[in-house]
Amino acid sequence: MEQNSWGWSDRLSLSYEPMDETHKEFVELCAALSEDNPDTFLNRLDALIVHSISHFEQENRWMEETAFPPIGCHRQEHDAVLEVMQEVRRRVAIGEADLAARLAEELPLWFEHHVDTMDNMLARFMAAGQANQLTE
Repeated sequence: MEQNSWGWSDRLSLSYEPMDETHKEFVELCAALSEDNPDTFLNRLDALIVHSISHFEQENRWMEETAFPPIGCHRQEHDAVLEVMQEVRRRVAIGEADLAARLAEELPLWFEHHVDTMDNMLARFMAAGQANQLTE
């Protein structure tokens, strides 16, 4: 597996600190998937899965608490990517090692798109709601 230089950058910042902090951790764990050490891949993936469950549950709570209109679509995307991670884990564990590199390549692309679209909308929605509460 080739070492990936992908990591946190201002490009991923949404200027909503609680979300950015969670995203920084996701990026760190996701980037670690590209480390050239097949013997520890499953441990690194397990750490990412544990983080992702908590990360996605946090965002799902925010969406519920703020009555975020596209909650269904956003939640479905969380569920789908988590399912992919878990399926890759299962298949790598039984010897389909090529999927490790594929996940390490594709997950950062998915995350960048997810941040640009769904998480960006959620962060703006929550920030607007907080601004409205301050003016009431």
